[in-house]
Amino acid sequence: MVASVFLRALLDFAGVAALIPILLMVMGDNPDRWRILLLCMGVLTFVLCKNGLSLLLKRYQSKYLLAINRRLSEEMFRSYYQRGLLFLKSKSTVQLGYEVNFICYMFSLNVLAPLLRICSESLLLLFIMLALLVFSPLAGLLLLLVLLPLLFAYARGVKGRMTRYGKAELEARRQQSRLVVETFRGYSELEISQAFNSSLTAFRAGLDKIIDCRLRYEMLQFLPSMLSEGAVVIGIMLLLLVTKGDLRVVSGVFAVAAYRMIPSARTLLAAWTSLQNSTHAIQTVENGILNDSSDGRDSAGPIAFRRVIDVRHLSFSFSDGGSVLADFNLTIHHGECLGIQGSSGSGKTTLFHLLLGFYPPTGGEICIDNIPLTPSNRASWHRLVGYVPQEIFIIQGTLAENIALGEPVIDRNRIQAVLQQVKLEEWAARLPEGIDTPLGEFGSRLSGGQKQRIGIARALYKQAEVLFFDEATSALDNSTETEITSALEDLAHSLHGLTLIIIAHRDSSLRFCDRIIDLDNYILNRTL
Repeated sequence: MVASVFLRALLDFAGVAALIPILLMVMGDNPDRWRILLLCMGVLTFVLCKNGLSLLLKRYQSKYLLAINRRLSEEMFRSYYQRGLLFLKSKSTVQLGYEVNFICYMFSLNVLAPLLRICSESLLLLFIMLALLVFSPLAGLLLLLVLLPLLFAYARGVKGRMTRYGKAELEARRQQSRLVVETFRGYSELEISQAFNSSLTAFRAGLDKIIDCRLRYEMLQFLPSMLSEGAVVIGIMLLLLVTKGDLRVVSGVFAVAAYRMIPSARTLLAAWTSLQNSTHAIQTVENGILNDSSDGRDSAGPIAFRRVIDVRHLSFSFSDGGSVLADFNLTIHHGECLGIQGSSGSGKTTLFHLLLGFYPPTGGEICIDNIPLTPSNRASWHRLVGYVPQEIFIIQGTLAENIALGEPVIDRNRIQAVLQQVKLEEWAARLPEGIDTPLGEFGSRLSGGQKQRIGIARALYKQAEVLFFDEATSALDNSTETEITSALEDLAHSLHGLTLIIIAHRDSSLRFCDRIIDLDNYILNRTL
């Protein structure tokens, strides 16, 4: 990249220098038109070749910058995901998506690209200035005397302002994205409450803020053109005042140099403006690609569940100090069907997240066959488990793709088998394209019961040995809840090696469990 920047600047300088012989011949005493014409054809050929090579170098630089964007965006995506559930719950998904997709692009195209342009144009200005100083020291010094103070004053003047405008516009665009997503997701409630006008008012205010920041930015962007052109005119005026004798050649060379220096100075200042407007992206990218999670090296071995899950003196508190579990003990046997109940806030879902390894315990440990569950062996534990949460995650894909989530090759026979197990076989057969029917965004074409059955089918397709079922029937009607509970009961009886751990509010949903743990009573006993 350094070589390409230097070579592009050298090529641009050569393009300017190629005009000098034409200028000298034209300003000679007896110019020969045919010789000048032949020279112009030679210079034109050179300029075309030079621009072709410069275009290839520009394409190389652009591919390199886009490759950086791709790598940083992928690293940030992976880093955010690997920081775990606690981190994701503490952040806005709209903000994270905006940073992964747009900030990395801004960093590459609005920070690194302007840096390359600044380097290239600075080198070109340096080459031209040195050549001008050699040819006419006085003309070079006058131009240098005029141009440098203006460039310095502009850089000093816009630096703080552009950074502020860039941050303000970024935050405004982020809020706009969040507002649009929230409005569309909350359509029903907003429509019933006739509250859309409040969202529209906030949206308009956000647009006004973005427009205001953009107008201020464009005003400052206009200054480089005025300053660079003004500097050249002032330079010519000073040249006329201090130079004696014939000014034809000197003024001609000065004009050729100015012809290329004006756009270079303009580009340099515009790149500086763009860079200052986007410097906030540097910190965002740095924070995004840093990953403080465990490196995966500890003494715990891989997990193979055959006997028991031991929860030993388990405690957990959130970062805000709210304690959910304290000195909790529990033993879950292989093949057991265990029910967990308790009031809202008693820690049922938190216990699931701990058992799944999503949350790190603040005290105690969870052991599977005497092997502690840690970040390093969590992946081996996840290969054994299936999870049916309260809200089933549905991708914008087909029924088969949702059941075989993440599998590059789908076993269609296994899909049909698990659909039969969860009593969705007839429904799937009625779909327009069978198991290849798209389910719509977020499963918009599915009922609550169908989503829950797809979640169970996903765990069965995976051939999970432990199935975690987290209050997945709480939002269903009684008839659908009974059907889902019956399906789970059938699984418990038919798949003897399957360990079921079920959270439910209602006793009816846990009637078939071998054992039921009431977290309210446990907490009460611990308090007494």
